[in-house]
Amino acid sequence: MRPSRLATRRRAARLAFLLLLVLPWLAAPKTAQAYLDPGTGSILLQIIIGGVAGLGVVGKLYWHRLRGLLGLDKKAPQEEPPSATE
Repeated sequence: MRPSRLATRRRAARLAFLLLLVLPWLAAPKTAQAYLDPGTGSILLQIIIGGVAGLGVVGKLYWHRLRGLLGLDKKAPQEEPPSATE
């Protein structure tokens, strides 16, 4: 019994996908001839600090919304303003 066209196409697609994953790995050099100067560490540190600061800002922006969703807001009930007739 011959496999259907769909099964043949799926098999070909899987093979193409695996080749796309494996070919870059095979084409990559085995050793890296790279030099990292002292400024590279500084840039990486700035990226990490900037990411932490960004997460802090996003957290602060959404903190009240998150507390409201979790029911942790401790807002005092607002008093009614005195009426003008009194």
